[in-house]
Amino acid sequence: MPKGNSPASQQKLVNKLRDIQVLVTECLELLAQPKQTRNQPTKKKKIKHTASSFQFSMNERAFMKQHANKLSSGPKKFVIVLAYLAKGDKSKDIALSEIKKLWGRTKSKALLGMEFNMFFTATAKENGWVDSKKRGYYCLTDSWKEIFGDG
Repeated sequence: MPKGNSPASQQKLVNKLRDIQVLVTECLELLAQPKQTRNQPTKKKKIKHTASSFQFSMNERAFMKQHANKLSSGPKKFVIVLAYLAKGDKSKDIALSEIKKLWGRTKSKALLGMEFNMFFTATAKENGWVDSKKRGYYCLTDSWKEIFGDG
């Protein structure tokens, strides 16, 4: 009789451990909240993303804190970084090196919260939020504000 687990049982174990990890993370986040706010429902401040709601004159960290940390995925965060660099102008082509540079300065947990991944660029293009007319350069499309789910 061979020793060890079958690949199917190993995968089942890995899945259960991931479930435990998610639960532990949620519990730790609850414990980190101030005591009086633990049982109160959190109210998300809804920002209507209109042309005037994007203050591109803000410094990059304030802009990312206001807009990027509310986004759920890396491709959406890629679009908001591009939007900041282009100042919302759909005709501007921004070099990938500039996007990576800004990402590196704002990747902290309170802002973007993740490392840059080239997968983000492809997904943003597939969703029609950005375009790339020239290799290594990206521009916004008319539908870039769809990343917020409110058009």
